[in-house]
Amino acid sequence: MRVLRAIAIGLILPVALVLLWQVASSREWINSLFYPAPWDVMQRTWDQASGGKLPHDARVTTGRLLAGFALGAAPGLAVGLAAGVSRTIRQLLYPLATALYVVPRIAMLPLVLVAFGLNDEARVFMVAFSVFFIVFFSALSGVEQVDRIFVDAARAFGAGKVRLAATVLLPASAPAVFAGLRVAMGFALIVIVGTEFLAANDGLGARIWLSYQIFDFPSMYAGIIAVTALGVLLAWALLAVEWLAVPWRR
Repeated sequence: MRVLRAIAIGLILPVALVLLWQVASSREWINSLFYPAPWDVMQRTWDQASGGKLPHDARVTTGRLLAGFALGAAPGLAVGLAAGVSRTIRQLLYPLATALYVVPRIAMLPLVLVAFGLNDEARVFMVAFSVFFIVFFSALSGVEQVDRIFVDAARAFGAGKVRLAATVLLPASAPAVFAGLRVAMGFALIVIVGTEFLAANDGLGARIWLSYQIFDFPSMYAGIIAVTALGVLLAWALLAVEWLAVPWRR
């Protein structure tokens, strides 16, 4: 009952905003060309979903997103843990990582296209590059927050750096790591959609941008709804993984 009550409360504001949007559009308080009624948007969404267009673009975007996320998160986690264990590695990598992290991703797109060409490798790299630094800093921050007593106790019992990272640092920093993964997933979705705006002919980002260019705003909003649904599903998937991997956080 508590879960149902929480869901009901969480739906109050979105439903109220959609109803207000419907009334404002139907009574022409807003320009229905740019802000079509939610009912029209839902009809267009259903038509494109049942016709296979939205599922196809969603699969394309999801494939690029997950490939880039895996290629960025795995080394980001490993290097972040290594930097947390070794002061030398941290001093070596931290300045460069800080400098690259603040570079706007969209500003790097021309350079990436020159290096990889106008293909999926460039889009996947954009996601991986963005995810790497978020996970790296999350892992490093998580390791730095581990109580030194646990680290000293493990070393006193003869744990080396690898064993220390596997049995102490990784479990203790897991909450911070998963928080970073959730942030990285949301950012990765932003990056892949933005990249598809400018450098793709398929995918949800390309569909949204093309619909905007031809003033097909119901289709544009349908694409936005699909991106939102994809983001929610991926966030829930990460929460489920965290629930299984970090049982003491339930």
